[in-house]
Amino acid sequence: MAKSSREKKLIRVPSDIVAKLNEAANKAGKSFYDYTSELLEQALRCNEFGRPLKEIMDFFELMTLQRNAGLIITFSDLLNYLISLLYPKQERELHEKWYEAGVWYGTYLQVKFRNRNILDVFAKILSESWWELNEVNLAKEREGFTLRCVSFTLSLERTKLLTSFLEGVINSIGYEVLEKDCIRGMIILHFAEKRS
Repeated sequence: MAKSSREKKLIRVPSDIVAKLNEAANKAGKSFYDYTSELLEQALRCNEFGRPLKEIMDFFELMTLQRNAGLIITFSDLLNYLISLLYPKQERELHEKWYEAGVWYGTYLQVKFRNRNILDVFAKILSESWWELNEVNLAKEREGFTLRCVSFTLSLERTKLLTSFLEGVINSIGYEVLEKDCIRGMIILHFAEKRS
């Protein structure tokens, strides 16, 4: 049965949303009916995955952000192997590179999310990305903030390198690390806004 011969029903939608949908349909070169039907079908598809549409869209936004930032997906075993080869001979250089990458990434996040709380955005990215972190907790403290990251799989070397990356991000978004604790699979950073 063709889509056009489906039974049609009216639904109530706020007029400002209808106007935005109509504009989007025109940009896509589709009729309003076809465009909104497709959107609703995709929302139902999300529902079949057992996930709300907002969660899927947030994940898509994160994936796009990561891809645009130059992040790639690789196997943990491969990354661990490469780090195990380099770390004993080039520990200082690796920490510098990871710190620099953190500074760049923090600056990138500031540009991308000007109108949002950058610390909340970063904590969400950490918890939903491929850092192999099982727990990420960002807490406001009397003297600033505490970021706790826990992983059951990270090696000591990767934990230390991730700490350097996190320090780079934190410093680039206007904070300074006051204290850090780092053991295999666990990072605790206490930081506050930079003093002028």
